Amino acid sequence: MSADLFRAIPESKLAASAEGIKRQMSARIPSNVPYVVDNLWEWLRPEHYPSRRHSTYASPTPELALLNASAALVGSDRYVACQLIVAPSAIKLAQLEVVDARHHADIRLITQWLSRHSKELTEISVNQKRDIALLFLPGLKRDELENLRLESGVVHELCELARTHATFWAASSVPRKGEGELFFELIDKSASYRLEPI
Repeated sequence: MSADLFRAIPESKLAASAEGIKRQMSARIPSNVPYVVDNLWEWLRPEHYPSRRHSTYASPTPELALLNASAALVGSDRYVACQLIVAPSAIKLAQLEVVDARHHADIRLITQWLSRHSKELTEISVNQKRDIALLFLPGLKRDELENLRLESGVVHELCELARTHATFWAASSVPRKGEGELFFELIDKSASYRLEPI
């Protein structure tokens, strides 16, 4: 699998990356997807797929890795495409059909549902609004969303829409050529991956 995963990093970080990069321990909050969508995706996530919140993003080709590089460069630093070295059994992986999750059809599905139900959402009691507001907070945990779903009819309805129609987790669990967003999560908290310049 290592031949199919690539990242581009600043040249100044090559030495450290050769020693091994550990799992993303703290939850990463999305900057490109509405929190309500991220919360629903995490709630729907099958166990054999990586959590976006603890994932590392990669590319199926060195060219895409360079194109998608986003780490800050300092001074005359430049990006270097690297092959990701990791045992296939050490990671959970997903590759989307879209180049970036921000373009996924689920976002439109969920935001349109919210728009269609705006009258209902604005006319409920303040206590019910408080419950629903939790959906829009960053990093809602699966069990927190499940409890909210069980307590709120409106949240239950939105969750059922997502369960029935959301396609985010139809992603491929093996890397393939193409431009789809690719992300992986190290399974073991003590595991690491290395990057070798190409």
